[in-house]
Amino acid sequence: MEYKLNLGSWGSVFAVPSDLVDLHLKLAGGAQLKVILWFLRHAGEAFTVDNISEALSMQPADVRDSMLYWKEKGIIDVSEGLITPSNAADETSAAVSSVQNPQISEQDQIPEKKEEFKPDETANKISRMISRPEKPDLKYLSKRMSEDPGIVYLMQSADEIFGRPTSNNDKATLLMIHETDGLPVEVIVMLMQYAASIQKCNIRYIEKTAISWADNEITTLEQAEKRIQQLTSGRNAAVTIQRILGIDEHSPTEKETEYADRWINIWKFSSEMVRKAYEICVDAKNKYIPKYVDSVLGRWHSSGISTPEQVEQENRVNRGKDKKTYEATYNISEYESTSIIDEEDV
Repeated sequence: MEYKLNLGSWGSVFAVPSDLVDLHLKLAGGAQLKVILWFLRHAGEAFTVDNISEALSMQPADVRDSMLYWKEKGIIDVSEGLITPSNAADETSAAVSSVQNPQISEQDQIPEKKEEFKPDETANKISRMISRPEKPDLKYLSKRMSEDPGIVYLMQSADEIFGRPTSNNDKATLLMIHETDGLPVEVIVMLMQYAASIQKCNIRYIEKTAISWADNEITTLEQAEKRIQQLTSGRNAAVTIQRILGIDEHSPTEKETEYADRWINIWKFSSEMVRKAYEICVDAKNKYIPKYVDSVLGRWHSSGISTPEQVEQENRVNRGKDKKTYEATYNISEYESTSIIDEEDV
């Protein structure tokens, strides 16, 4: 009787460098592992970054970041369109022979390595600099992850909250929020969870909000929870304002949330009073300008005017005054150049 070994799916295998598993499996992200395994599987074939991006359903920028990660880790070298085992990898592992000069197009060359990032420990965490410091590079990011389990937890949490492997740019931003802006890991995680709950789980919104929190010294879980409650209350108020004024319902901007929170939750104006201030604004400017409405409501609040009857009483008194004086009570001249659109958040 003759026997034949059927290996099934094991009939087609490829080698993986031992160092990749022994030294890097714990620290490498999902995107990096996908890319290096794709490299090894397609050794000897010609490909471009777009090929990898399409095969792995990844952004081309993330593919390039992953290539740079493995280059800096000493697993691969890239020169003149060829990907080869690096000298460092040859010295530490003999199991890299499957990486056999796959071709890569000129426009997909890996960028030159940047100088190691060092956090600016002298930066004023209360007053933000006009320009942000340079983000940490992959080498520094990997170093910090190997040193601090808290950083590993932050990056893993980001992957879970974003619902996808975060890019190296995302990770670098989160590390900078922690080390440059001074927010603890647990506070950043809470911020990301809040951003996800309002469908704004993107790194721009998270970074912008984190800077604001740092400026206001929101650095504990208790302070962060209180701030989130305020933001939630403001967003609910903004939705209420949209309904009162009959404007299109949409995700409130940061400014809209700020105004609505002040009008409804702090100054305690009724729907009727907000509507009246809105009508004054439209009569004067022929359009809705939240900043103008805020001025009208602010003057009423400081004057103790809280009902439509009190507004009418004030109007009767003012009708006998000089027209210019009357107009000035609504700060019209201050907002002549105000745009109809307030600055929006991300």
